[in-house]
Formats: sequence, C-alpha cells, structure tokens
Amino acid sequence: MSTTTSRYRFEFRIQDWAASWILRLTGTRAGFFVAFRTDGSVRRVYVASPERPFDGQQKAALGQEYRSWFLYLPYEDERGAYVEWLNLGRETVERWMGRELSPEDFIDVRTTGCRDGWPDSWRVIVG
Repeated sequence: MSTTTSRYRFEFRIQDWAASWILRLTGTRAGFFVAFRTDGSVRRVYVASPERPFDGQQKAALGQEYRSWFLYLPYEDERGAYVEWLNLGRETVERWMGRELSPEDFIDVRTTGCRDGWPDSWRVIVG
C-alpha cells in the first residue's frame, strides 16, 4: 500500500490515462518510460516486464539519457502508481488524454487552493 502525495486533479487524470493506455497496449499493468526528442515528438517508449518493473537504477539511467521524458510505475494495488516527468509539455498531455486541461484540473483536492498552470517537471504518488 502506498502513501499518496497527490493533490491536484491533473495528477489523477494523467495517472488514469497512463494506466488505461498501458493496459490497452500490453493487456497488463506495466511500467513504462516515454523519451522525447528536442522537438517534443516521441523518440522511444520503454515498457517494463510486469514481473520485473523498472528499478531506481534503470529509471536514473533513462532519465540521464534523455532531456525530456515521462515515467509511469504502477503499484501492486490496483489504484496506486508513481508518476514522474521532466520537461513534459501540457500540449502533449492534452493530446494523450484527448482533452484540454481545465482550470478545475489545477484545484488542490486537499484544500481550496489552486495551482498556476502546468508543471513541466513533476513527481507524485497517486493512490
């Protein structure tokens, strides 16, 4: 069981998208890493074996190799996951999800606060 650090709706939305996408692609829950070119197009997608998820060393090596990337690591429980990205544009996320992010997606679900815009770099445990 993981301890969630998620606070914003966009975190839940991108985790839901990632969980659905990898399930449709592979038929199982698996971690994946998407590496981008400097123009923002996808360069590579690495999919971890469900029996051997990415470990810290693999993630660090991939993270150092690319300037822009997205990482999704599902936890054993059906709902939890670790999500992280570096230099990931909002436009890419909106294209993936098939919808624009709205002001409501930036509302803090723990308080009534709100975030100013999309974070290009982020890490969160969504549970």
